[in-house]
Amino acid sequence: MRTILVVDDDPLARLHLERFLKREGHAVLMACNGQEGVEKFHSHAPDLVLMDVMMPQMNGYEATRRLRAESADADVHVPVIFLTGVEDQESLAECLRCGGDDFLSKPFNHVILQARLNAWLRRLELAEKVALDREAVENVIVKLRKDDRFDPFMMRYIMTPVEKTTGDLVLSARDESGIQYVLLGDFTGHGLVAAVCGPLVSDIFHGMVLNGFAPLEILQQINKKIHDRLPVDMFMTTCFVALDRQAGEMTVYNAGMHPLLLCREGGGWTGPTSRLMPLGIARELALEEARAVMKVQPGDLIYLYSDGVYETQSPQGEFFGGELLDQALVRIATTGAPLESIHRALELFRGNDNQRDDITLIELKV
Repeated sequence: MRTILVVDDDPLARLHLERFLKREGHAVLMACNGQEGVEKFHSHAPDLVLMDVMMPQMNGYEATRRLRAESADADVHVPVIFLTGVEDQESLAECLRCGGDDFLSKPFNHVILQARLNAWLRRLELAEKVALDREAVENVIVKLRKDDRFDPFMMRYIMTPVEKTTGDLVLSARDESGIQYVLLGDFTGHGLVAAVCGPLVSDIFHGMVLNGFAPLEILQQINKKIHDRLPVDMFMTTCFVALDRQAGEMTVYNAGMHPLLLCREGGGWTGPTSRLMPLGIARELALEEARAVMKVQPGDLIYLYSDGVYETQSPQGEFFGGELLDQALVRIATTGAPLESIHRALELFRGNDNQRDDITLIELKV
C-alpha cells in the first residue's frame, strides 16, 4: 500500500479521487490548497502527489517548486502528477518546469490515471531499491575507512561531506623516531565514487609509515597504486606533511593542493604551492624536486584544508580562499575556537547556496 497526497481545492474532485485511490488499495491524504499540500507533504511523507494547478492561497506550480526545493536532499524523488483543467501548451509545459513529473488533463480517464500511477509507483519502487543498495554500500565504505592505526597526535580535524561519504581523506601516523606523517587527500568529485578509493590509500600509508619507509617511497607507492588500480579519470590532490618536532622542521609535498597555512603568534605564513600534479595521473613523479622544508617551533599551528574550503563561492562567484580564509584560520589559531566555526564563515560567504564539495580542515600543533 502506498500513501498518495491529493492537493485540490474542489471538494467533489477530492472525494472522487479519494474513492478511486482507496479502491486501488492506497492510503490517501487530502489538502485543499497548495500551502496545505506543502505542509502535509513534509509532515506525512507521501509516496506520490496528485496536484491541481489553479487553487487559492498557493497554486500548484508554486507548491511544487517549494516541496522540490525543501526536499532537494531526499534520497528518493517523490513523483508529482498534475491533474489540471488548463489546456494551453505553455501552462502544461509549466507543470514540468516547476518540478512536476507528469500531467493529465481533466476530466481524466480512470484507466489512464491508473496506468500512470502504476508506472510512476514502479519507478518509485526501483528508486527505493537503489537507495537501499546505496546505503548498504555507504555503510561498508564508512566501516572500511575506519583504521585503528590512525594517530591523531597533537591534531584536530573536521570532515563535512556533501553526501554520507566523503571523497576527502585524512591520515596520520608516527614512525619509531616520533616524526608525524599527515596526509590530506581529495579524490576527484565527491560522494560514493570518490569515497570508495580511500581504503586503498589508507592501507598503503599506514603500512609503510609503521614499517619505516620514507615519505618519497610512500608517496611513490600511493601514486602507482592509484594510477594502476583506478580509472584514468580518478586522481587525488594531496598535501603530505612529515613533521619532525625534535628537529624543528616540516617537510611538505604539495600535489595539486592549495598552500597550507602556518600560524605563529597571530601571524600566518603560507606553505609551498603545488609542485606536483595530483597523484594517479602519471605513474612516475619527480618527488625529490617537489620537496619543500619549513622551519617550525613549539606552539606553531599548521592548517591543511581541502578544495571544499578554499573554493566555496559567494553569490558573485568569488572564492573564499585567499585573504578571507587566512583571516579565518588565524582567528581560530588565536582564539582556540572550534574548527567547526569555519562552517559559519563559509555559510555567510556563500549566502543561500548549498555546500557543493566536501569540506575538510586539519589543525596540526607543533
